[in-house]
Amino acid sequence: DGRVAATGRASTDENGDFVIGDVPLLAAAQYFFSLDYAGVLYSAILSPDDLPGGVEIEVYETTQDVTAVQIMRQVLVIAGVDRKEREISAIEFVLLANESDRTLLPDVSNPAMMSFLRFSLPPQTHGLDVQSNLPSREVISVGSGFAITSPVVPGGHSVEFSYIFPYQGDALSYRQPLLQGADVYQVLVPDRLAPLRVGVLEKVEPVQIQDTMYQAWESRDISPGEGVALEFVELPEPSFVERFDTVITSANLWRVLLPGVLGAVLAGLLAF
Repeated sequence: DGRVAATGRASTDENGDFVIGDVPLLAAAQYFFSLDYAGVLYSAILSPDDLPGGVEIEVYETTQDVTAVQIMRQVLVIAGVDRKEREISAIEFVLLANESDRTLLPDVSNPAMMSFLRFSLPPQTHGLDVQSNLPSREVISVGSGFAITSPVVPGGHSVEFSYIFPYQGDALSYRQPLLQGADVYQVLVPDRLAPLRVGVLEKVEPVQIQDTMYQAWESRDISPGEGVALEFVELPEPSFVERFDTVITSANLWRVLLPGVLGAVLAGLLAF
């Protein structure tokens, strides 16, 4: 029912064995085990039926070589375009895998080693939000993007991040570095944003996600650090009325205009 019934603690012996005594066996309980090995927390959740056979928690030696982690697929989804503010809302989904027999343990005390997962962002990005199934650690700013300082144990994992970035005119081009490379890199644009399309990348078959159809472009077998060139074409532009409204409501305009107006009024009063 969410209450803690009992807790216990033990250290492993030279064989890696441990015993925690005086723990009640409760039919409706869950048993959560957390083990600290080489600076990484490993865990297991078992039911009472799993306990008679003993508890086995698999641990790994560590490495600071980030090449142990491979990006299997990275997908950039254009979620929306605000033509009045000339901003693009995007979400990126990253599927990654540590196929080695060691846990990647970033060394945050030595940032020069760059032993953590890094992700690049478009120029002038704001509103970054990062979600992941990796253990909770810091998200830090690195160069033109961010890094995740979580350990990465062997196996598959996912990272999701959303952000907003600006554009000017009806087209936008920039280079997207892929510091870990990627087996597949895709860009998806929903049909409702047509005629917006992506240049440079190869056009592939459309993708349907739930009830929404997306046009898709992709590149494959991208080496670490190689990156891809992205080009968004036929971006919507604000109408004359929207541009006029943006100028009139601009705080910068009034910071410049208001002192001049007040100065003119004061000069007129002085002359009068």
